[in-house]
This record gives sequence, C-alpha cells and structure tokens, in this order.
Amino acid sequence: MAPDQPAIYLNDADAFKFYDQRTADDLAWANANVTPVNEGPWGDVPGVQVFYIGINLAGERIRLPQLSSFWLYKPTGVHLADSDNRDPHAPHQTYYLSGPGPGVVRIELGPSMPGILIERPNGSQPVQSTGLIDGKDFYFRESDGFWSLSVGGADVVDQPDWYYEEEHDAPDDLSEEAVYGLIAKGATLLRSGAPTMAVEQ
Repeated sequence: MAPDQPAIYLNDADAFKFYDQRTADDLAWANANVTPVNEGPWGDVPGVQVFYIGINLAGERIRLPQLSSFWLYKPTGVHLADSDNRDPHAPHQTYYLSGPGPGVVRIELGPSMPGILIERPNGSQPVQSTGLIDGKDFYFRESDGFWSLSVGGADVVDQPDWYYEEEHDAPDDLSEEAVYGLIAKGATLLRSGAPTMAVEQ
C-alpha cells in the first residue's frame, strides 16, 4: 500500500462477508484439488469429511501431500481425552471448526524443503512449530536461549523416538527464518544417524 493511501478497515458485516466468501472459495478449491480426510466420529457426534489446505508464504492454496497428527479436526463442544486433558500450555493438537457439513482447515506453511512439511512458527517464549520430517511428526520448541526438536513416537511431545536440544546465541526472539534453519539442522542430524538425547521435562 502506498504511504499516502488511507488504511481501510472492514466493518463487521463486510468482515463476515469476506470470511464467508473465503470459506466458499476454499471449499470450491478443495473439492477440485484435495481428497477429503474422514474425521470422527466423536461419541454421539457423527464423523465428517474435512479438507486440509496448506497456505504458503505467498498466500496461495497448495495441496498437502501428507498430514501431521497435530492437524486434527473436531467439532466445537466435543471433548477428546487424548487431546484436551493435557497441560494447557502444551502445543495445540486440534483445530476447531464450527458449522455443519464439510469443513476446510487452512494450515499456514513455512518454506518448502525436501521431505519436510512445516507449519509457520507461532508464539513467543516459547516459539513452537509442528509438521512432518520424512513422514514423521515433529515438534519444535524454543525458549530462553534453548531450542529442541522432537520427532516420531506415539507421543512426539513427551515420548518421541528422537530428541535433540541445543543452546543458541540469538540475542532476541528467533526470526521465522532462524526457526526454519534450526528445523533443517535438526532434520540433517536425524537423517545422519545422530543419537537421541534424553527428553527434558
């Protein structure tokens, strides 16, 4: 936007209209490009088909060739013991959607790397990111000058198959690019056969 142009803010009605149109556009794109995933049922709530769409850094919709177990759908109001009875400060494990019928989950992705699918990092102290490395779930975490990468396992956060932790010398919060670099470094160590470390609790 040019500096001499005034900022334009949507009122509530226009914002809802924009959201509804984006959802309709996402669903139309998904129906043409993406195979739905069957999620559920959850107790008395029947299962549904959900489309998972990756959004790249340019804002373009892209097909997700694989899905991480972190990227789950469940209707609002349904409680899953395995997901919701965890530490409230643990990484998100479930995306919440509301409304009947098919849903669309938009997952903001980092840059494309061979064999790696990365969700854009979020949060601060800790900074967190999830995704897949060679088809296995990973969880990245950085806080107070230390970063860690957990990969695989039935519980990738608490009991991963492989874990690595290291101190870094970044003076402030890590940039997104730095996070991607550390995830790539961890993937290289994993692929080279570096032994796992003990998980810090």
